[in-house]
Amino acid sequence: MLKESIWRDGHFRALTRTAQCTYAQLLSQKDLDRAGMQPLQITKWAKGCNEMSVHDLQADLDELERERFVFYDEDTDELFVRAYMRTTEVTRYPQYLKSALKCAVMVASPKLRHELAVELRRLRKPEATKVANEIDPSDPDPDDTVTEPCENPNGTVPEGCENPAGTVNPDGTLPEPSRERVGVRVGVRELTLVSTQVGERCAPPPEFCPKHPGGTEDPCRACQRYRVQYSQWAADDAALAAAEQRAQHRGERDAKRQAIAACRLCDQDGYNGLSVCDHVDRSATAKAGAARARAALENPRAATG
Repeated sequence: MLKESIWRDGHFRALTRTAQCTYAQLLSQKDLDRAGMQPLQITKWAKGCNEMSVHDLQADLDELERERFVFYDEDTDELFVRAYMRTTEVTRYPQYLKSALKCAVMVASPKLRHELAVELRRLRKPEATKVANEIDPSDPDPDDTVTEPCENPNGTVPEGCENPAGTVNPDGTLPEPSRERVGVRVGVRELTLVSTQVGERCAPPPEFCPKHPGGTEDPCRACQRYRVQYSQWAADDAALAAAEQRAQHRGERDAKRQAIAACRLCDQDGYNGLSVCDHVDRSATAKAGAARARAALENPRAATG
């Protein structure tokens, strides 16, 4: 379900056009369930456009995940559309909510279970909160203040609600966070990621709190937050490494296209006859060689020196 109002949302409009189209493609999949979950099928989705490669679609998914529109896990082959339950208003239809909760408990990825639990708690329904606590029991501290969601149907920003852009989205379709930084929500607490720019990879943060540098078997909320931050860093670092590799592949592909476009020997697919063209014009070399051969035949004494 893609609402018309999304095209007026500043956060969505800041995405690249291909990322917007990929988001719309994800919402149109028949395997999308009521919880916003669906199988991760990158190769299949890339076939939806003749000009789209698997690497291009992967780049779109990475952009959508950086901006928190979707989350995916390649280990479990699952993808989660974050705002889907809210945009489809599952709480208005008991059968939809019941179906969403059944789908939620079947999610395998710990990463997606956490993000799904955050969304379930935002529904403000006891049964949804109960399922959220079952699939991801990382309850925030009681003294935490809510920074997300920022819901206000009047369109104004209530006191204490973070909204750097100065606007809210009344229909709740998509958040409009600050473009200055990227954050991850844990329960209702905000953690700033270790790496906030693509291509900027850094050393890992501590995995445990200063009181337990080697870890502890005792319950410790501080260690829990450190582990969440470390896990997010690991996911971000892997995504950055993959993005660097895709950028390299894209650069190689662009260089190949430019070489084909500049070559007068090969066709648009890079073939010279039945062979792959290496874009080296050997006609001048052949002419020079032929000229030397003729000169040698005409004056063998000069050729032998």
